Amino acid sequence: MTRLETVVDVICDQRDRFPLFVAIGIVMGLLLGFSLLYLEPGTAAYAIALVDVGLVAVTVVGFGGGFWLCTKRSVED
Repeated sequence: MTRLETVVDVICDQRDRFPLFVAIGIVMGLLLGFSLLYLEPGTAAYAIALVDVGLVAVTVVGFGGGFWLCTKRSVED
């Protein structure tokens, strides 16, 4: 077993927690989207909100992709 497979196995052991993190990311994204309606473009708060959009997107895609990958691996085994 390679080192990468070992790391993926350790991550996949936590697969049951991934949907919670995806749900938290989706809720954060919805709240952030609502707040973007009230921020004015060009302000510091708007710039910070855009950075937050990127972080939330990376979180949702990362945990969603990880859940998909780990589920696929468990079905193949």
